[in-house]
Amino acid sequence: MKQGLSPGRWILSGYVLMMVIYLLLPLVIVIPMSFSDTTYLAFPPKGLTFRWYGELLNSDGWMSAIYRSLFVAAASATFATLAGTLASLVLARRSGRVSSSLRWLFLGPQVVPVIILALGILFIFSRLGLYGSYTGIILAHSTLALPFVITATLGVMQQTGDSLEKTARVLGASPFNAFWHVTLPCIAPSVFAGFVFAFFVSFDELVIALFVMAQNETLPMRIWADVRQDLSPIVAVVASLLIVITTLVVVPVEILRRKNARSVSPTSEN
Repeated sequence: MKQGLSPGRWILSGYVLMMVIYLLLPLVIVIPMSFSDTTYLAFPPKGLTFRWYGELLNSDGWMSAIYRSLFVAAASATFATLAGTLASLVLARRSGRVSSSLRWLFLGPQVVPVIILALGILFIFSRLGLYGSYTGIILAHSTLALPFVITATLGVMQQTGDSLEKTARVLGASPFNAFWHVTLPCIAPSVFAGFVFAFFVSFDELVIALFVMAQNETLPMRIWADVRQDLSPIVAVVASLLIVITTLVVVPVEILRRKNARSVSPTSEN
């Protein structure tokens, strides 16, 4: 005979359900507001229209911010993925106190408050002449995204081990060819997942961009300025598009990464 859930489990389940509703409630509010027929944000929306979607596409300021964010995010994600994958490769092949210390060091950007990072980056970039430059924001966002790439790739590299790579080396492959043709195909889904996470970390970042980008507005900077001044439904349009695009991209990539992590093993299977 099956026993019912204990009171503690009921309370825990109810708490989890309330937290999920709390997190999803803003999505339920923002998306309908993007179709509002008013010139200001209103919920429930008064009338339904696609006017503000057209306004977004026809706005030079908004589109420039979107293109700028796409470029910065793509460049930052590429740099962070390359650096993070190489760092994960070294950390997976090494052990000891130095390796453990480096792992904690690479997680630093996730631990330190972003406002502290922004102040430090502003101080350094002002001295190096990188304030307001694309090079500066790409370097800053790459640093911020690096832990996500390492987290996505390091576990898989540790599971796969280096036995297949050593076998390729014994058979005459160079270190680069062994990595390119043996190791990389095994970890490719996790590397791609790391790139996607790094991309959205950069694309969605506001605080550092406010400190170092000057008048070169990224999309989050444009949203912040509009919320402070106009509060038009275009903000809800941008937020709705980001919600939909992020969900459609991140969820399948995370599922693929988890399947890849479960399928790999330290040794090849027959």
